Amino acid sequence: MIVTVVPNPALDKTMVLPNFTLGKIHRPKEVMTLAGGKGFNFARALRTLGVQTTVVGPIGGHAGKQLLALAAQEGLSVDAQEVEAELRTCLTIVDPAADNRLTEIYEQGAAVTPDEWYALVHRVGCLLAEAQFLVINGSFPPGTPADGLSALLQQAKIHEVPVLLDTHGAQLPAALTLEPALLKINQFEAAEAAGIRIDTPTDALEAAVVLQKRGAQAVVITLGKAGVIGRSQANQSFGWSCPSVPAICSTGSGDSLLAGIVAELVRGQSLEEAARLGTAAGAANTLQLGAGRFTRQQIVDILPDIHSLTL
Repeated sequence: MIVTVVPNPALDKTMVLPNFTLGKIHRPKEVMTLAGGKGFNFARALRTLGVQTTVVGPIGGHAGKQLLALAAQEGLSVDAQEVEAELRTCLTIVDPAADNRLTEIYEQGAAVTPDEWYALVHRVGCLLAEAQFLVINGSFPPGTPADGLSALLQQAKIHEVPVLLDTHGAQLPAALTLEPALLKINQFEAAEAAGIRIDTPTDALEAAVVLQKRGAQAVVITLGKAGVIGRSQANQSFGWSCPSVPAICSTGSGDSLLAGIVAELVRGQSLEEAARLGTAAGAANTLQLGAGRFTRQQIVDILPDIHSLTL
């Protein structure tokens, strides 16, 4: 079993608005509402790849009930930690008249209490006895204790479960000292975390080395359209190019990439090979609206165009 923690879930709304202009009234051509937050995007993509996960997160209010209903309709397994705060809503506007330009408006989210957070940590610990991986995706809501992420990693250490992280910010440095099995992070977050400007794959590799020295056993850094680079636990470097595809919406591509990695790790593949499938999944995600809604056939079609990067 895979346990996935989404610290800051949301109702994700995507609207298609041709010729979107500030200060005007618009009537969307299309509206899509999904259970969201990075962990739900990841879970949706992972399910498409044939691997189920149980999502754990702080969920409350009327919007929280809608999220749970939407997740159930998709067949996503959720073990919700009930909280008092109303679930946040995130909005993505896609303008097809401007080369599918994205405008993204993300609520920060209401604060959780320390008691609510530690109850979530306990809930995760109860699930880890039968877990193969603990995956933690996304930002942390206001009110999260300073050791909120580290507390989750400590639970994983108790149960000897490898941790795969996809997060950044103030919680990350302390968490790295607990030696997560993998840190997946984008180039801008990696630059901030490592204190290194990243403009090229070589820069990204330098940042990956720094992050390994700070505790991450392996690192994968996404470079947008340029692809991904990584460093394995054995300090082997690798990189994969990202093919050009007719992209519609890139929201959730990083989560889909991580899903591809995890699906292959579950099947016993190396991190390098897993990152190749992940790169295809990230590209496939851009071909339609909605995070993590690609198909397996899209990945089959894209994989031959994923090539090794010269590092």
